[in-house]
Parts: sequence; C-alpha cells; structure tokens
Amino acid sequence: MSKALPWIKFGLSVSLLGAVAYLLDWREAKQLLLETPLMNIVIALGLLLGAYLANGIRLILLQKRIDLEVPRALFWGSYYTGLLMNFVLPSGVGGDVVRVLLLSRRGYPMGELAASGLVDRYLGLLGLLAIAGLALIFVPVELPMARSHGQLAGVALVLVAVLGLSWLPRLGLFFFSRMGNRGTSGLWEKVKRGAGIFQQIFKHPGQLTIPALLSLVSHLLYILSYASLGHSLLPDMSLLSYFLAIPGVMLILLLPISLGGLGVREISTVGLLVWLGAGQQEALTLSLLFLAISWISVIPAIVTAIHYGLGLGTIKEPPDAT
Repeated sequence: MSKALPWIKFGLSVSLLGAVAYLLDWREAKQLLLETPLMNIVIALGLLLGAYLANGIRLILLQKRIDLEVPRALFWGSYYTGLLMNFVLPSGVGGDVVRVLLLSRRGYPMGELAASGLVDRYLGLLGLLAIAGLALIFVPVELPMARSHGQLAGVALVLVAVLGLSWLPRLGLFFFSRMGNRGTSGLWEKVKRGAGIFQQIFKHPGQLTIPALLSLVSHLLYILSYASLGHSLLPDMSLLSYFLAIPGVMLILLLPISLGGLGVREISTVGLLVWLGAGQQEALTLSLLFLAISWISVIPAIVTAIHYGLGLGTIKEPPDAT
C-alpha cells in the first residue's frame, strides 16, 4: 500500500487538475489573462517572494534560540531547495524534510533542525488561524453566513492562536517531560532530549513575538499576492474575502493527499471564492494564474537543489561536523 500511495496522490492531482481544465472556458480565460495588467503579475510574484523571505527569517530566529548557526548561503540554499520540493512531494512538510536532510548531511544536528522546523510550522499555523479569525470578526453582512456566527468563530480562532503561543506549548512540554522521565530506553531518551530542545525554544514565550509577527507578515504577503492577481480578474471581490478564502485553502493544503497540493489548491481556491460570491470562470483563471506564479517563484531553486543536493557547495562545515 505504501508503494502505491504516491501514485494514488499523483492520480488525485491529475484528476483534480483535469476537473479544473474541464470546467474552465479557455477562450474566456485567455481574454481575462489579456486584461490582467503585467504589473499586477509582477507585484504578485514580488509579494510571494517576500512571503518566502519572511518565513526564512522566522526560521533563522528560531534556530538562534537553540544556538544553531547555519552559514547564510547554506541556509538559504537548502531553504529554497525545500520550497521547490514542496511542489513535487506529497505535502508542504516534505520540503522541510529535504532541508533537514541536506543540512544534517553536513554535520548539523538533526534533532535541532527538526525541532526548529516543527516550531516554525507551528507558528505558521497559529498565524494562519489568527488572520482567519480576525477576518471572520470583521466579516461583512453580505457574505453567506450570519454575522454573529462569523464573529463567534473568529474570536475562537484568535483565542486558539493566542493560547497556542503561550499555554499549549507548556502543557505539551510538561507531558513529554513526564513521559521521558518514566522511561529509560533509547526511545524515551530521545523523547526527553527532544523535550529539552523545545523547552529551550519556548522558554520565555514573549521572546517569540518577532517570529510570531513574521508569521503574520508572511501570510499577509501570500494573501495579498492572490489579491493582486484578483484585482482585475475579480474587481468586485473585496480584499477581506481573500483573507477569508486563502487561509482556508492553506489549511486544506496541510493534508498530504496530493503531490505538492496540485489540484487540491486549485479546486479549494475556486470553491471558497465562488462561495464568497466570485464568478466561476474568474476564480478558475485566478487559481491557475497563481499556480503559474508559484512555479515561476521557485525556478531558481532548481540551481540550489543541484548545488546543495549533490554536495557541490563549498560552505564551511560546523566545528563539530564529522
């Protein structure tokens, strides 16, 4: 079954993209694209690259909290290579695994790399919940939901994000520390050591303010990238609608059910935007245009993937590398 799983995900991606292609009126899409200003596309690409930059800086700050220093060129090379892998592996988490493997091959501790990567993803999720919650709190009356229901859901999401930054990590660390203290096997020793790494990262939660803000910034830039493309494609769509729809798309993409989110991202984007009042053809065109922008944004990573994946980089190794 495990060998067949990648083929199942590939089939799902192809099927969903085929559904998008079937539903799309190509003549209308061509006309919509011709009416999209080139400047909007350039701005969307710049905003997307800005989101990548904010995410990378957030990860660097988290690594510094556990005294993990990676040379700048090596970090950004492996980080960008991971971004490329996000488009060809079963889920976005796959890119993080590739990055950890590339750096661990050069002698950097895998435990610290994995822990900082998990916390980075955790803060990203909290930022996503916070943005979606704030959007729901200020949801306009004309959207297809009761205002009170939207505000209640929004308050709940914001509370989860706030508690997730302060109290939930402490509860998790207490739980894993107790488990590690009860066992003496190699597995429990690894659990105990991992809990210690996370303890170091989450010590003084107030010091995580900047990484948390960078999470908000990265999501903000990502959503604005969609909005830049939709400015001419969906002129009647409010900016707030993107802050409602795109976080939903990003949450759906956490499910490892397709290759790089292909098909799932496009179908969920169309579904949520149409639910919020967008035209189907315009939403379909926007989803495919953003896919093209995403691929363009990681084209340079082909070079970094070859350079660092094959070990061609001449970056100095850490002092304790073996």
